[in-house]
Amino acid sequence: MINYTTPTISLTVEETDLTGNDVYVSLEQGKTELTKSGTDLIIDTDTHGQVTDTIITFTLTQEESAMFNFGKSVSTQVNFINASGVRDATEIKTIPVMRNLLDEVIAYGD
Repeated sequence: MINYTTPTISLTVEETDLTGNDVYVSLEQGKTELTKSGTDLIIDTDTHGQVTDTIITFTLTQEESAMFNFGKSVSTQVNFINASGVRDATEIKTIPVMRNLLDEVIAYGD
């Protein structure tokens, strides 16, 4: 992702159907943390053969992507819990953060 942009990030949780679960996506870089959940996330499934994967998509605001320093990766992890209280999490993965030469929030029409 490039900081100060509105990136759409897509994560795949393989061999897991998260339909009906509460899902949380956490991003962390040093002491900077951001968690997306609920209506922030679009959750779809992809079934191939007898295996179902879950695809989680979300968009960061300019302010949110600006929270992360360029040149360092952001760690991301998906946590989920079902109605019975059973909670699980994915392995931690990383997303590279690239530099934006226009390192400020901008608005259409400015």
